[in-house]
Amino acid sequence: TLVNLTKYLHTMNDDASAATITVGIDLGTLQTKVTLGPTYDHELVRNSHGDHTLPTAITFPGQHRARLIGEDAADVSRADGNTVAMLDRLLVGSLDGEEDPLAAFRRFEYDATCDAVSIPSMAKQYSSTQLMAMFVGRIKRNVLSTIARIQGSESGGDESLNFVFAVPPSYPTCTREALMDAAHAASVSNCAVVDSTEAVTAVYAKKFGDAAAATAGDGGDKKVVLVVEMGHARTSVSLLQLGDDGGVCDASDASGEEVNKHTSKVKVLSNTCSSTLGAGIIDICLYHHFLANLPSLSHAQFRTNSRHGQRLLEGCKKLKHLLSMLPEGKITVESIGKNDMDVTLSGNRDLLKQLCEEKVVGELNKLLQSTFEKAGGTEEIGDIAIVELTGGGMRIPMLQDAIREYLVKGEGFVFSRSLDDTSLALGAALAPCDLSADIVDEERKARRQQLLENESAMAQRDVLLLRKDEIRNQIEAHILELRSARHSSKHSSLLPTSEEFTIQLLDGTDDWLFSDLCEEATVEQLEEKWASIQTTTQHLCGDYLAAKQADAEQKD
Repeated sequence: TLVNLTKYLHTMNDDASAATITVGIDLGTLQTKVTLGPTYDHELVRNSHGDHTLPTAITFPGQHRARLIGEDAADVSRADGNTVAMLDRLLVGSLDGEEDPLAAFRRFEYDATCDAVSIPSMAKQYSSTQLMAMFVGRIKRNVLSTIARIQGSESGGDESLNFVFAVPPSYPTCTREALMDAAHAASVSNCAVVDSTEAVTAVYAKKFGDAAAATAGDGGDKKVVLVVEMGHARTSVSLLQLGDDGGVCDASDASGEEVNKHTSKVKVLSNTCSSTLGAGIIDICLYHHFLANLPSLSHAQFRTNSRHGQRLLEGCKKLKHLLSMLPEGKITVESIGKNDMDVTLSGNRDLLKQLCEEKVVGELNKLLQSTFEKAGGTEEIGDIAIVELTGGGMRIPMLQDAIREYLVKGEGFVFSRSLDDTSLALGAALAPCDLSADIVDEERKARRQQLLENESAMAQRDVLLLRKDEIRNQIEAHILELRSARHSSKHSSLLPTSEEFTIQLLDGTDDWLFSDLCEEATVEQLEEKWASIQTTTQHLCGDYLAAKQADAEQKD
């Protein structure tokens, strides 16, 4: 991570002049998915742990520790007020004026009136755009690492990166501008924002554009596709028409490469989205049910933003996932009851439907109705040939049944699975967009410059702090090895027993490692300390080190 962060820091000052790479980004509430453009065959971007998703969160461990962003951030269910999660929910205007039902479960302090998140460990406040800039910087580092892996090189080359974000159509201009300002602060060459509906359309055009065009050319019927996408906190419903006769367009994606030539053969009839309906509402419904019905949970420690509250909510989320696969199930959550007792959460699909009938199923039906009305009504649209379900929420049988019931389809009606959970990121990389359309006035230029300077300073700080951690880890591992060798090494008899070795070197170094002196030391001071410890070890343990070296040479 130190190597990747150093490379990223260099890119903040470099003007890339070689290949242009489009990066499609699906900015999710819990997880963000990223894909490269056609230059790299739409490769999914991996994080430093090898996963294909990036938690949308940041942890601030303290003033003497580097930021933990994305995959390194603390798990939300075990985090405190120094972890900021669900970053997309904080962007100004992102909720379209609606009250966030998930806000009550935040453990961090956010003042929406002045757009400031307070971080106790840093004794500072950060705006939502600053936090997003940090997160986009992590995305960029993961992109560069993925490109380097594909190329088989140590760095990602001199590619110019074009970031394209897929966002809900309800995002107002101020939210889209904040997102682009954040990308600028991460030194992204160019940035654009497209509606998630456009991203889905681009994916469909890529997969089925030729077939749709052939159908239309043969005088066949134009198929209507219903697309329902439900994430943790948002839901979008769209109606697409395959085989539209709008003519062939020569659209280009963000990299300038030609998108499927039959893009215009997939037409958006209507779209409706909600900024507050998502699978997370089911977790909240279960949370309040168990809190009201389990006596072991009725104690003063249960506040929505407490650690106990977070763990109960996480247990409800696990039960929801279990009920997506099985008719009934139970989950044990440790040490959240009275006197730290374990609590078992049990339920079945009938209970889930009863609890969510109004707040989830009812709201989904409203979205479906609104989408059909915008397209002219069911008579105008005709029969729905294909229903695409995507997003984690759409794995829940209760919601699948609700869609079948609304469409008057039988239990045997099969949903299409042509769109997976990475479709929005892929569509963002494919969708035609104008990267030159970002008009920036002087006020925004000044704000962008300040964001860039702040993020550059934070990245440089992280490099120094990670280097300090690296040296500290080397010293700690060295002392631990010497302690262990006294009891387990075949050459333990060669180690000294003097106070200079046991008390001054081993105990003294351990005490120093956990002191304020070590915590506040500069990189130069830590390097001098490490060199001094190595010199002392060589002086006191020369015979042991020589015997160890001889063993290693003999083994080779």
